[in-house]
Amino acid sequence: MGNREMEELIPLVNRLQDAFSALGQSCLLELPQIAVVGGQSAGKSSVLENFVGSRGPPQDR
Repeated sequence: MGNREMEELIPLVNRLQDAFSALGQSCLLELPQIAVVGGQSAGKSSVLENFVGSRGPPQDR
């Protein structure tokens, strides 16, 4: 998903939350706690590895 698509996603989620609220319903959306965005070879994996430690075996990725 590109940057533009991600930017368009935020208002959509906000509208969903507003619609559920207007209906008196709760809207439990399980969204990621963290997102790392960047081009190829920009160091995204390295940033995540600093948070969680080294990578596991290939089958765990």
